[in-house]
Parts: sequence; structure tokens; C-alpha cells
Amino acid sequence: MTELSCDICGATPVRAQILIEGAKILACSRCMRGGKILQRFEDIEGVAPGSLGASAEATEEIVEDYAKIIRAARERTGLPLSVVAERISEKESYLHAIEGGRLGPTMEVARKLEKELGIRLVEKVAGAISTSGSSSPGSFTPPTLADMIDTKKKKGK
Repeated sequence: MTELSCDICGATPVRAQILIEGAKILACSRCMRGGKILQRFEDIEGVAPGSLGASAEATEEIVEDYAKIIRAARERTGLPLSVVAERISEKESYLHAIEGGRLGPTMEVARKLEKELGIRLVEKVAGAISTSGSSSPGSFTPPTLADMIDTKKKKGK
């Protein structure tokens, strides 16, 4: 197994793949709060948090238009948000933020909503994450966003 590092700050272990302004980024637990969580690695069965084998072929992500799908399904069933929240044991304010697209649902909540509303929110994505290089000490590590910012600051001085 290869230990992955956060694309933003370089920390390990990586806890999630997030979406920031259209870019899919691997993030540690601190940096994952800054974007829409596409996949928490502890949600992948049999994969330890922070490590992902280079042979990982497929992963699951929440569909992009989740907010519209959830709202349409809930309105179609005629259920108020408070009833759906109670049935899946989540806070109404949390579901309201998900329906508004301000927050992304976790995999657990997405699965509960799929079951309750009869919709598909999770899709398998082939080859979404890959590792490059070897895991040996001294091997090439791609630059993080923080490294790129530091480089730009140095050039500007």
C-alpha cells in the first residue's frame, strides 16, 4: 500500500477526495472541510483511512446534481423536510443545507436518502484515484497547493 499525502498541505493520512472549484483533490481531515466531500476513504470497504493501493480501480462518489434530485424526489413524495429528517435520523437544518446545495451529504446520509426517497445519489467512478511513482523513501512527491503558493510568493519578491 502507498501512503498518500494531502494535495493541499502535504499532511498524511489522506481522509477524503474533495471537490474545490471543479478540481478533485485528495485531502487530510483538516483540509477536507474546505470543499465538497466526494468520498471519505473510511467509507471504502477494506481500505484503511489514509492508504489506498495503486490498484484501486473504482470508487464511489455522490452525483453532482444531488440537491435537485433530492428536492424533486421529496416533493414528488409529498413529504415535508422535517418528516424525511426524522425518518433518516438527521437534523432538518442539515437536510435543508443539502437540498440547497450548500453542503454535500456524506456517503452514509446519501445511502439513507436513496433508501427513503427511492433515488440514486451514489455512482461508481472507475479509476478516479491513482498513485504515481514508488513508495520508497526519496521518491518523487508531486507538489502540493501550498508548495505552489510558496513558489509564486518567492517569484514575486
